[in-house]
Amino acid sequence: MSDLEKLQNITHHYRQSLAAYEARTGHKPQSVDTVGSGEEKEKFARMDADMTAVELRAQNAALEARLSKIEKTPKFSARVPGACADRIESSDDYTNRYMSALLSGDQRELRAVTALATDSAGAGIPTDMERRIVERMYQMSPMRQLGVVNQVDSKRSITVESGLPTTSKTTESIADPGTGTAATLSFPTFGTQITVAYTKYVTPVKMSQEFLEDAIGSGGIGSGMDYVARKCAQSMALKHDEQFTMGDGSGDPQGIALKSLITQKITSASVAAITADNIIDTYHSVPVAYRTSPKFSWLLSDAVLKTVRKLKTSNGDFIFSPNNTGAGQMTVGLPATIYGVPYALSQWLPNDTNALGSGTLGVLASNDVLAAIGDFSYFEIFDRTGITSLIDPYSAALNGQTTLYMYSRTDSRVMQKEAFATLVTA
Repeated sequence: MSDLEKLQNITHHYRQSLAAYEARTGHKPQSVDTVGSGEEKEKFARMDADMTAVELRAQNAALEARLSKIEKTPKFSARVPGACADRIESSDDYTNRYMSALLSGDQRELRAVTALATDSAGAGIPTDMERRIVERMYQMSPMRQLGVVNQVDSKRSITVESGLPTTSKTTESIADPGTGTAATLSFPTFGTQITVAYTKYVTPVKMSQEFLEDAIGSGGIGSGMDYVARKCAQSMALKHDEQFTMGDGSGDPQGIALKSLITQKITSASVAAITADNIIDTYHSVPVAYRTSPKFSWLLSDAVLKTVRKLKTSNGDFIFSPNNTGAGQMTVGLPATIYGVPYALSQWLPNDTNALGSGTLGVLASNDVLAAIGDFSYFEIFDRTGITSLIDPYSAALNGQTTLYMYSRTDSRVMQKEAFATLVTA
């Protein structure tokens, strides 16, 4: 059975169960989470989880296919300058010295690695290991998939346009071509300057001597070090993604859900109170010019998705459906869309039951962002080229352990806030 058939089957039972609940209690389907019985809550939570699992499986399959294609493309190193083939970190000699330094803590090897490294902040990790980290970070980060990722080698001040040149109508004289109404001269205005200032993150890993001996083996990056790279990447991606979503832009990356940033807002009392009108109004709050972009997308929490799934029309039809067999539906096929727009799920957006908003646990504050929609080509991430490291063989030497510190530097900025709209709490 295909993923689409599984999802249609789950949705069919989901509808039947909600209809039975509504007929039995007289309550709206959305109320099952608050006034339903324990058995009903568990049943619907299980079906929600099943639907989400099928959708994520389809999305992951598409992402893995895309990453596989990228990995096989010779231009991969150009897409990720931190892993370029012309870096000294890509040489076999550098990799061998780095692994030897990690395994033995030999000062000569440590000095040689630091001298060869292209970044004064520490030794750059070998290219093959960095490639694994970068790939995993893309897989784990919805914001990196949605936005535009840049690799830059210094702090930057970027000036963006705040106005367009003027186009005016002019007339020509038939008797004397080339004469007539003169064009109005104008220039685009560049009144907004965005400064990229990196935030530094550190990921420490403590490894036993036995693990290092087995992980590294005779030289290159073995399966054990591949495991370390993947886990470090997962940790980095989660922390970066939190900042790309909720960062305050002052000492942190600027998050897309920064409540004072985007002025085009639609309000809802809470996650549970979201209506179809809220969804449609938020969509239409974004100017038409930005809605045609291939990067036009929703970013929302799983709690918001759950609420939207239960919305019905006045005829009792579900508005959210995995196929287009009914009228007035907001989504078609897999991966799902909301009002015809693809969405990505974020675990960092505030909802009614977490403390990620500015309110206390379970209490959202005014203007906390529940969902964002817009052209994410105007959300840019700036990674400082390369992931650096520091090998510390001494701090935990009495326990036969070596500590590896991995450093990453990144920043994010909303380049045009007019390209986005948010659904926020009242």
